[in-house]
Amino acid sequence: MGSGSEPASLRPDIAHYPDLEKEITMAYRISIGYKQPADPEAFDTYYNEKHLPLASQIPGVTRFAAGKTETFDGTTPDNYLIAEISFESKEKALAALASPEGQAATADLGNFATGGAAIHFSNEDIIAP
Repeated sequence: MGSGSEPASLRPDIAHYPDLEKEITMAYRISIGYKQPADPEAFDTYYNEKHLPLASQIPGVTRFAAGKTETFDGTTPDNYLIAEISFESKEKALAALASPEGQAATADLGNFATGGAAIHFSNEDIIAP
């Protein structure tokens, strides 16, 4: 627990995770939840052939992951695809978004995300195996 007004850390107690490395590198993450598109095939084609090559030019990215969503009960999920872009820090993420490449990738969302997109920013406060 932190002292005073300092928030309690969400970092896991290493002792509970013996296979976890002793030094954990935290990251800053941008998560994009793409809502269900009007035309999933057109979304996939544009995302893979145009948006990903554009977004791959964003400087400072340490990790990128994306995947289509599903539900356990077979209903249509709110999000069609979730993408996560990681950076070493919030400052590097902000600099990347402000770069010409970051601005171009952000501006490109309107070209294919017909269902809309929700963008979330967060620290990786908990990392466990």
